[in-house]
Amino acid sequence: MRKILTTIFFVIFSLALNAQDAQTILENAAKAYNNAGGIKASFVLNSKHSSSNDTYSYNGTAFLKANKFKIEIPDAITWFDGRTQWVYMKENEEVNISNPDNSELQNISPSYILNTYKNGYKLTYKGEKVSGNKTLVEIELTPFKQNSDIRKIIIGIDKSTNIFSSIIITDKSGMTNNLKITNLTTGVNLSEEIFKFNKANYPNAEIIDLR
Repeated sequence: MRKILTTIFFVIFSLALNAQDAQTILENAAKAYNNAGGIKASFVLNSKHSSSNDTYSYNGTAFLKANKFKIEIPDAITWFDGRTQWVYMKENEEVNISNPDNSELQNISPSYILNTYKNGYKLTYKGEKVSGNKTLVEIELTPFKQNSDIRKIIIGIDKSTNIFSSIIITDKSGMTNNLKITNLTTGVNLSEEIFKFNKANYPNAEIIDLR
C-alpha cells in the first residue's frame, strides 16, 4: 500500500483533444489541488493482478496538504512531511523511516502524480464518464521509458471542481491499483505536526531508520 498511495484528488469541447489540451486539464487539476488547502479524503482502494481474478480491497483516510500527506489504512499509517517518510506497521508495531525518491512518491503522493506529467509521460485524453453523481474527465499517462516500473496512470478529474477523484496505476508486473475517492473535504485546517510520526503516541514501536 505504501508504494501505491497514496493517491490520491474543464470543460471539454471535443472528443478529439490533443496532448496540449490534456496537459491543460492536468495543469488545472494541479492548480485546484494546490489551492484547496488542507484536504481530508476517504477512499477505497482495489488491487488486482492481471493473472488473477482475486481483488484485494480496503478503505482508508488521507490528509493532504501540498506535497505532505498522512494516509491511514487498516494495517498501516504513513506520514510524509515533504522530506521524511514514516511507515507504521500495526501488526508488528514497527516504524520504517526513509527519505523516498521520486519513483517511490509517484505511487503514493497525489501532488507528485498531478505534476509528474511535466516530464517523461505521454498524455492522452480518454474522454468523460459518469461515476455516481460525478462526471469525470480521464487522462492517461504512459511513460516514454520502456523500462519504467509504471505501465500507465489514468487520472479521473471531477469536471465540476477540477479536483482529482480517482487514480488507476498499472505497473509492469500487471498489478492494477484503483483508488477511488468516496468523500472529500477541502479547506481543512491541518497542522504541520499531523504529517510527522510522534513517538510518544506509539511508545512500544520499534524504530528502523533506513535513511
